Amino acid sequence: MLRDIKYTSPETLADAAALLGKHGDDATIISGGQSLMPMLRQRLTNYELLVDINEVQDQDYIQVDGDELRIGCLVRHNDVANSETVADHCEMLAETAAEIGDTQVRNRGTICGAVAHADPAGDPPVVATALDAEIKSCGPDGEHAYDASSFFHGFYETELGKDEIVTEVVFPVVEPPLGAAYQKYEPSAGAYPTATVAAVVELDGDEVAAATLVTGAIEPGPTPMPDAEAQLEGETLTEAVVTEVAELVGDESEPMEDSDGSVEFKREITKTLAKRALVTAIDRAGGDIE
Repeated sequence: MLRDIKYTSPETLADAAALLGKHGDDATIISGGQSLMPMLRQRLTNYELLVDINEVQDQDYIQVDGDELRIGCLVRHNDVANSETVADHCEMLAETAAEIGDTQVRNRGTICGAVAHADPAGDPPVVATALDAEIKSCGPDGEHAYDASSFFHGFYETELGKDEIVTEVVFPVVEPPLGAAYQKYEPSAGAYPTATVAAVVELDGDEVAAATLVTGAIEPGPTPMPDAEAQLEGETLTEAVVTEVAELVGDESEPMEDSDGSVEFKREITKTLAKRALVTAIDRAGGDIE
């Protein structure tokens, strides 16, 4: 049984942020509630006030602005998965959203909420990190913006202040010669992933001009792989190069051993996922692997 919790539904994000500032650690935001409600039921967290932002108007937008794809804070995972705009401008994000959790989670959960929650096994934080998305927020002292590449700090920890609300996540438009892909392994349908890898590749002809590789689920949060990135950059695309880089991603990772698998198992899975992500990202960038 849930303990008694007060509930309020402000009409603006500014009002919601003001409530967080007033109540401090005793209050939290609810939008989809797909992460928050199970934690409350299991008494893993303790709040006296839920601030529901679902009545705030005009926050369920998906917009392209130049080379940016903007996702509002009430956009559900299913909205992203079914959006032609997202599919046309950031295919990796649409595919990722389509595979998050189960139908209920996708119908209620939000991209911005998942980014703010920063679950180590969450999909959106890994994708946001790989694409270095811009994470926008508001608080009692105004608006802020964060780079996703430095936003996440491990188990459910981010740069976000306790009185701030993630209002928007801005992803770059991904089109050739840039390609991106996300791969994950789940022990069963709808389960939390055991390991994930996101790859972003920018090509210059037959060579890799820039690369980003980020692992998820196996460590406390999204984890860039700079050695593997450096290994790939400047290389001509061959099967041997891609395989070697994927192997390095697994070897350089530091998985947590748990009921989902040993360190060795997770490293091997990560190698496989890294290669699949790289092959797909290179293809989407317009490249051919020799």
